[in-house]
Amino acid sequence: MHDTEYKGINTQIRVAETRLFTRDDFEKMLRAEGLRGALDVLKGTDYYFDEQEVLHTKNFDQFLMTRLQTVYNELFQTTPNSEVIQIYTLRYSYHNLKVLLKQKVKEIDLEHLLIPIGKESISSLRNLVKTEQSEVLDPIMIEAVQLALDDYQTFERIEAIDVFMDTYYYKHIRAIADELDNPTISKVVDVMIDLDNLSTVIRSLNQNKSRSFMHTVLSSSGSIPKQTLIDAADQGKAALSELYLSQPYAKYLNEVFSDSRSDFNPMMIDLIIEEIINELMDEGKYQAFGPMPVVAYIFAVEREITNIRLILVGKDNQINEDIIRERMRPIYGS
Repeated sequence: MHDTEYKGINTQIRVAETRLFTRDDFEKMLRAEGLRGALDVLKGTDYYFDEQEVLHTKNFDQFLMTRLQTVYNELFQTTPNSEVIQIYTLRYSYHNLKVLLKQKVKEIDLEHLLIPIGKESISSLRNLVKTEQSEVLDPIMIEAVQLALDDYQTFERIEAIDVFMDTYYYKHIRAIADELDNPTISKVVDVMIDLDNLSTVIRSLNQNKSRSFMHTVLSSSGSIPKQTLIDAADQGKAALSELYLSQPYAKYLNEVFSDSRSDFNPMMIDLIIEEIINELMDEGKYQAFGPMPVVAYIFAVEREITNIRLILVGKDNQINEDIIRERMRPIYGS
């Protein structure tokens, strides 16, 4: 697909960007008097809600996810290649597969945990879990479900469902990135997988997990071979440091590896992933052609919703605005 085919949608994205929350908008929410005041800031925006109902139920996710679902539905209809949108929506699809698989093997009702976002309808995912076959879903997804169910039938390890879905999720977005052949998207996927693998290794080391455990839970779809990472983990912090500080995103990891303590803080890795991707999105959103303005816009909407949720929960629990501000994700355009 030619990058020029995104010219029309990228023009629409520029218009949509003007409706995104600015730093001033977030500051108004942060300085607002209580939850009601924060909700007042949202009135007249693209977030539609019944104020009295929200004040009563405190169910912020209902209207926030409705907004996100609307954005994705519109983009699926207007973006030349839907796989660009799937870079983000696949995580909801694989989340839904986790829910449906656990619901099947444990025979419990988990319907309330399903999220109706993604190219794959919940009915098609439900049918895949039921029959282990599908004529409409990607073969990667089909294989993931088949292997997860085979493993459960053999070992009855409910936790293995999460492992299979997580590793196949990364395998799936790697396949999409390779198909799109966009250098910025490839970098984003590298960062997501490589640093999530690092976070997993850190947690595994902190919990004294075995090599075989790491071989099972790590993704083989990143830029660093899984076996190389496991071998480095065996040798300790210095070997991991040498391995990761040779990567293109090394400058972000200096603080992690310069810590004099023998262990690591995996939470720091999660924040670094967002910091790196935020910088890549800042670069990509100004590309005149190609899919990056769309990808950057979705990133901005996802982070906007994360920040709004954080503020509303904080206001509801009377958390100091400075503490909420410290926990917020990067703001688009700031």
